[in-house]
Amino acid sequence: MSPGPISRWVLSIVFLLTLGAGVGGKNLLKNGDFEKFNGDEPDGWSTTNIPKTLTVVSPSTKIHGGKSAVRCEVKTFYGSPLAGMITQKKIPLTGTAITVSGYYALTSVGKDVGFITFDLQDKEGSNVRNCEQYLAKPTVEYAQFTMSGIAPANAAFLEVRISLLAGEGSERLHEGSFLLLDDIELTAASPESQKIVQ
Repeated sequence: MSPGPISRWVLSIVFLLTLGAGVGGKNLLKNGDFEKFNGDEPDGWSTTNIPKTLTVVSPSTKIHGGKSAVRCEVKTFYGSPLAGMITQKKIPLTGTAITVSGYYALTSVGKDVGFITFDLQDKEGSNVRNCEQYLAKPTVEYAQFTMSGIAPANAAFLEVRISLLAGEGSERLHEGSFLLLDDIELTAASPESQKIVQ
């Protein structure tokens, strides 16, 4: 007995979902779980640390999973506050529906907030779209965040940056604020899985 039209449609969707998950479900970030460090530098990420002078990014044993997380903090440097920031550049896109998710904990002084942004870039490296999100709620325990966006047709690469910013009504960051991050994933849905949700 051959399957009817509805059965074929259901089977097609299951097949495409399976194919899409295999193509677009891979974490595009290097060391997004922050299990690998070279000193204070998380492998695969650039930071605002100043070697042998100032450390504002470092490993943390307060984790969501695994053995380590990353800590970005604010310290005063020559009278001005400097925030820890981590960045990954030139991440090749594998699809157009972008999702960044992970876990954070925030200790805030003077209403400082966490901040995550991803910039979509064309083949020449020019920005073609930007998505951003504030991690504003202070929390001792890890809380989940998720942000998403659609890449324009000419987007070829992605850059992810995570740091701290002065909160609303404040012009300066405050020493003592810090952001913990762990288990961050970046996925770009495949064209096959995009067809299903349209």
